[in-house]
Amino acid sequence: MDNDISLKVWKRLFLLSILFALFIIVAYISVVYFYPFILAVLFSFMFLPFVNYLEHRWHWNRSAATFTVISMFILLLMTLITFLVAELIHGLSYLTGVLPGYVEEIIRTFHGFFNQYVFPLISDITRFTSKLGNESAVAVDQSFEQLLNEAGNQLGKILQLILNQLRDILVAFPHALTMILFSLLASFFITKDWPKLVMGITNHVPQHIIRFLVRIKEEWKSALGNYLMAQLTLVVITGVIVFAGLLILKVDHAFTAALLIAAVDILPYAGTGLVFLPWIIYSFLNEGWHMAIGLSVLYGVVVLQRQISEPKIVSHHMGVPALVMLFTIFACYQIFGFGGVLIGPFILIFIQSLNRANIAGEIKTFIEK
Repeated sequence: MDNDISLKVWKRLFLLSILFALFIIVAYISVVYFYPFILAVLFSFMFLPFVNYLEHRWHWNRSAATFTVISMFILLLMTLITFLVAELIHGLSYLTGVLPGYVEEIIRTFHGFFNQYVFPLISDITRFTSKLGNESAVAVDQSFEQLLNEAGNQLGKILQLILNQLRDILVAFPHALTMILFSLLASFFITKDWPKLVMGITNHVPQHIIRFLVRIKEEWKSALGNYLMAQLTLVVITGVIVFAGLLILKVDHAFTAALLIAAVDILPYAGTGLVFLPWIIYSFLNEGWHMAIGLSVLYGVVVLQRQISEPKIVSHHMGVPALVMLFTIFACYQIFGFGGVLIGPFILIFIQSLNRANIAGEIKTFIEK
């Protein structure tokens, strides 16, 4: 009898292992090859509340409601893109007027820097090598020439990398736009036929699995909302610190600049450095020592508070210990590289959703029954 029970448990464990492996394979294939349909499902989740409202509240035909909602979304998206392009053109027009003056000023700054520091240093090196023996002088000259060549090669590589990235962005843009339009078309059919899809799944999937999936969805929505609230809190903190720092430095339009820097803080990896680093370099080259030092200190404070506050605030909103959050982010960083820093919180959200949905209890019940 005990042997039969043990054999049954092992069979179910083997079945779960097979199902888990199939899930990983299907998930990988879906993400790599069928990501437009995943994006279409996400779009549908966004459209469903509005379509259901028009259908139930105003008694619209579901197809008409779906078409109207998606059309309004495309219209808003195109309006936003048009606004961004118009702002970009306006900004480029402004730069064409002021950029020559800034370029001339930067060239003068570089010229003064080279005249004051670089050329005297080269003269000193030349005088020093002239006093050495022929072999020592040749060795020093070769080392100096090798250093200059290496610096030139590194600069060339950086410029080539920037140009390659710009080329990749320009090449990928039409493909990305095509995928978005294809996803919107697929989301139309998914949203329109959503009640039929739900009914088909309900009729063919056991009810306890349906209830379990609904619990996972609700926990996922709750955890994701808490994570977004945590990120909003971090952005607000960054904005307040930057605004106070810019006021101390007596920067014009401090509030507008703080809003811009707080918005950029949402971006992974780069964040506030996209604004602060060019600003600091420009102030340094322009001999604005006070501004360069002040911005450097402010940038350091912003980065430090972000590194200290993020694990604590995110873990507080998500209801997990800060150490668990740090461990997850570090583990994902080790596995996925820099992308793991961004992926880590979402993996933790997914694991937390499964835990709160009592997946361990469901698996245990399946094995033991």
